[in-house]
Amino acid sequence: MYSNIDWDAITIKNNFLFQETLRNKSLCKQLLERVLHIQVKTIRYMETEKTMKAKLSSKNTRLDVYVEDKDGNVADIEMQTTDTKSVINYDERDEKTIIRELPLRTRYYQNIIGTNMLRKGMHYRELKKAYVIFICTFDPFGAGLPVYHFTYRCKENGNLQMGDLTENIFLNVKAADKTDDEELAAFLRYVNGQKPDSSFTKKLDEEATRIKNNDDWRLKAMTLDMEIKDMKKRIAKREREKGKQESKIEIAKKLLDDGMDVSKVAKLTNLSVKEVTALA
Repeated sequence: MYSNIDWDAITIKNNFLFQETLRNKSLCKQLLERVLHIQVKTIRYMETEKTMKAKLSSKNTRLDVYVEDKDGNVADIEMQTTDTKSVINYDERDEKTIIRELPLRTRYYQNIIGTNMLRKGMHYRELKKAYVIFICTFDPFGAGLPVYHFTYRCKENGNLQMGDLTENIFLNVKAADKTDDEELAAFLRYVNGQKPDSSFTKKLDEEATRIKNNDDWRLKAMTLDMEIKDMKKRIAKREREKGKQESKIEIAKKLLDDGMDVSKVAKLTNLSVKEVTALA
C-alpha cells in the first residue's frame, strides 16, 4: 500500500509530519522556549491546523500549530518550505514568490489571531501577546541572519516600541552557524537536514520517526495527499474552463461589435442566445 513512497526520505520539514510532531506538548513547549527565550509553563492546543476567518466574507486561513499558554498568549508556528519532494506539499510556488508573500501573510495572521482572541464584549486591553513564528528552509530576507525578529517601532525613534503585543519571528535554517545560541543552532541544523546533535533535537527526531513509522499516520498522510492533489486538479480544471469561457465571451463581443446576428454569434461560440444577448 505504501510501496510507492519513500517514508525514510520524509523529514521534519514535511508540513504534516511537523504538525503531528509538535502535538507533543513537551517538545512544542521546548521549541517555544528556545525561540522566544521565555519560560513556558503550560500550553494548550487551540487546534492543529486551525481554520479561522475574521468575518464571513474573509479569506479562510489555516494555521499549522496554534497554541496558547496559561496566560492567554498565543503562538502560531509554521514550517515554510519550497521543497516539492515531500509527500504533502501545500505550496509549490517558487521561492521568490513565497518570500514576497511572507510579511503579508504574517500581517494577515496577526489580524485574525487578534480577532479570534478578542471575543464579543471584550475590551482591546484584554488582548494578549501574539507570536507568529515561521521556520524557513531558505533565507527569507537575504541578510544571512539566523533569526529575524520584528516588532512595531517608531520610524523617528527606533528605540520606541508601539507596544501592540505582536511579534513576528522568522528562523533561517541556512544560517545555523551564525547564532551563538547553541540550542537554537542545533534545531536549525536539524531542520536543515543534519543529524540531531542535541538532547532536544534527538527527542524531536525520535518522535518524528515514531510518527513516520505509524501505519495510521501514513494512511492519513496518504489520504490527505490524495485529497490535495485532487483539489489541485479541480482548481486547474476550473481555471481552464474559466479561461475558455472568457475567450468565448471576448470573441462574442467582437462579433457583435462587427454587427453579426445574436443567434449566429451563439452558434459560432457555443454560448447560449441568452448569454450573447446579455453581451449585446
